[in-house]
Amino acid sequence: MSLLLPQSVTDRPFAPVRIPGSKSATNRALPLAALAPGASRLEAPLEAEDTWAMRACLEACGVAIRAGEGAWHLEGGAPVAPTRPLPVGASGTTLRFLLPWAALHLGGEVAFQGDVRLFERPLAPLMAALEPLGCTWRSHEGGGILQAPEPRSRAWELVVDPSLSSQFVSGLALALARHGGRLRWDRPVASATYLEMTAHWLEAFGCSNRLGDHGWEIEGGLAPRNLAIPGDWSGAAAFLAAAAVTGRPARIGPLDAGEPQGDRAMLEILAQAGCGVDIINDSIMMSGTLKGGLMADLTLCPDLGPVLAATAALAPAPSVLTGLHTLPLKECDRLDASAELVRWLGGAAVIEGDHTLRITPGPRPGERAAFNPRNDHRMAFAAAVGALCTGGALEQPGCVAKTFPGFWEVWAPFIAG
Repeated sequence: MSLLLPQSVTDRPFAPVRIPGSKSATNRALPLAALAPGASRLEAPLEAEDTWAMRACLEACGVAIRAGEGAWHLEGGAPVAPTRPLPVGASGTTLRFLLPWAALHLGGEVAFQGDVRLFERPLAPLMAALEPLGCTWRSHEGGGILQAPEPRSRAWELVVDPSLSSQFVSGLALALARHGGRLRWDRPVASATYLEMTAHWLEAFGCSNRLGDHGWEIEGGLAPRNLAIPGDWSGAAAFLAAAAVTGRPARIGPLDAGEPQGDRAMLEILAQAGCGVDIINDSIMMSGTLKGGLMADLTLCPDLGPVLAATAALAPAPSVLTGLHTLPLKECDRLDASAELVRWLGGAAVIEGDHTLRITPGPRPGERAAFNPRNDHRMAFAAAVGALCTGGALEQPGCVAKTFPGFWEVWAPFIAG
């Protein structure tokens, strides 16, 4: 079933929109709260497939989690080895965070199962870091089995290759938070800003740590907390881009410009292309349209690639997006899919090497087949932005449930103004 994507047919301001909680923050806070001895409360967590997967896995490990009054209440401190496979779904953060979490705190044999594509994505660097602990990994289609020694209360020193994903480093840091330890690496970190977010959440749960360019000192020790999950800059990207390509004013929040989420770079990228950006309390006020192409290095925020590709296809001048070398390893090959989306929107797209996308806008296309987002939520968000000016239909609209289940119910009134 396909969805007819709405076009922008008015110059009135967009309706104010409320952004849901951050997936990245929710899926960092959950495993930390599960290890912290005592009761924690997470206010306004993201309710989506990725966070439900993390929650279901922790509950399978004996962590009591109760939802109520817009919050999740956890009783942490004593996880146990699960008696059934952990259902990670299609969530990369859930799998990559819980593999080291299980290795250090559960021990024995722990099975994981989920989406086939998830287990095709890289895991070898993470398992190489865990091998000195005595861990092994047996993979199979749609899952795998972790074999780990009995957990020991000690500080570990581990070496990791972070060049394919910062999630390997973050997962190890979250697992070390209880007893402490040290991480070392000698290669560049992919999407390094996510390490800053992890360091922030370690501190939030009482774990002192020092993050450096090539290592991470984690003192250990966790305490239960009552904390609010911030708004999701990743979820806001499509709404910010909508204002940029149409020129219609928009108010988007709650968003904290000082919160360590890499995708907050969206503001600077759009401002450099000529859009008006103002921050009022916890809201972003957008005004004006793009005055040129986008010239952006997305090394620290590659997940913005698809929505910025759609934005660039509608810009008044050519664009160059670099730093995209991790996009082929995502839920789909987002580099190839982004180029396909640009062409669907009438533009020309050239992929150079594995990290650069050159985009030249073209005439608005006529009637055409529905766009296939390859079951990737970020490709669906990007198609929605592009269709504001070109129209069109989208296959697999339900894939947005991975991080923003109510996206279409929010998008339609937002567009209506």
